[in-house]
Amino acid sequence: MNKNTMLFITMSIVFGVGAVFIAKNWLNENQQELTEAQVNVVIATINIATGTILKANHVNLVVFPKSMAPDKAANNLEDVIGKVAKNQFYIGDIVRAERLAKQGDGSYLASLISENMRAITIRVNDVVGVAGFLLPGNRVDILNTYQQDGQPTTEVILSNINILAVDQRAASDENKPQLVRSITVEVDLTQAEILMSARRNGYLQLALRNPIDDNAVLIASEQAAIPEAIEPKVDVLADPAPKTAAKIRQRQRVELIRGVRLQTVQVDI
Repeated sequence: MNKNTMLFITMSIVFGVGAVFIAKNWLNENQQELTEAQVNVVIATINIATGTILKANHVNLVVFPKSMAPDKAANNLEDVIGKVAKNQFYIGDIVRAERLAKQGDGSYLASLISENMRAITIRVNDVVGVAGFLLPGNRVDILNTYQQDGQPTTEVILSNINILAVDQRAASDENKPQLVRSITVEVDLTQAEILMSARRNGYLQLALRNPIDDNAVLIASEQAAIPEAIEPKVDVLADPAPKTAAKIRQRQRVELIRGVRLQTVQVDI
């Protein structure tokens, strides 16, 4: 046996041992991934409309790796059966605790009302109801038009208000515009007082918001507090070359509120 043959045999042994070592490490790493802790997660097996009381045929358990299971995902069927769906579920959606509400003693709508909030129903028509494009789950600004000193005045009285139901529908499984006669909104007690007073004093109009628009809107009750916080700013302006002291003028800068706009004007005094 010559030297070249011995060299080839030695190299083959070295490469073979190296390949076995690499394969063993790969199998160990993948075995660790396969043995990762797993948990049961509840998913929807059918499309579930808002306000539906969940039953056994609505949900099922699937196994998820623990690292992939979302936070607050329901892990037991007993935790969700009998609860009320606060949002629309589609087939395969993971059922999370914050999307469920406890079943109320009365209608399921009561279970959809958030803590410390109230449901108020107001009558609308095709104009007030945004031509029928309002759906449960939409958010609106509410405007009030009334007579003030003989002149029509419009103010935003409530902003970013959630619509709980349209007529007697609390589900939003349809996107077709429909003529509505009433809507139910979710407000706190202070907002409820403002809404009821505005309804008696004038005409209500709803303004539909984009679902992702969370920009604050200055409402009438907040505007009333602004003038008290504004102090007049006084600038003393002198002529470039006054002939006498009597020609020195003072101007007062006054800030006016017109609707939701702030305007500054200067007045000679």
